[in-house]
Amino acid sequence: MLTVLHFLADGLWILAMSLIASTSRGALKRVPTVAKMPMQWGKDGKPTWRLPRNVALGVMFGTPLVLGLALSAMSRLAVFDAQSAVIMFLLRTLLAGLFAVVCLTWLRGSLRTLEDEGVVSA
Repeated sequence: MLTVLHFLADGLWILAMSLIASTSRGALKRVPTVAKMPMQWGKDGKPTWRLPRNVALGVMFGTPLVLGLALSAMSRLAVFDAQSAVIMFLLRTLLAGLFAVVCLTWLRGSLRTLEDEGVVSA
């Protein structure tokens, strides 16, 4: 039972990472190399800070990857009872979905901002 939960959580995390990777790859093709992608927007809807394209996409892919690998190793190496294993499974599945939604929402907002600025075409 505990092994099944571990593999199910890994599968969901892989699904989320593949979604993030495929959309990031599409953005990589659309956004010019010299463009700086918005990372955060202020209350007025204007970007407050930006990062170069490769760094921004790397951060948005690397953060969930590192966290996912750490959580996978933790759930594999630690000795859990059934209740702790279920809690770890739920945590991993929740975070996988959450990271996918956050990354896709950020990417959509970033591309819309760059389209409005005329950096990328629609």
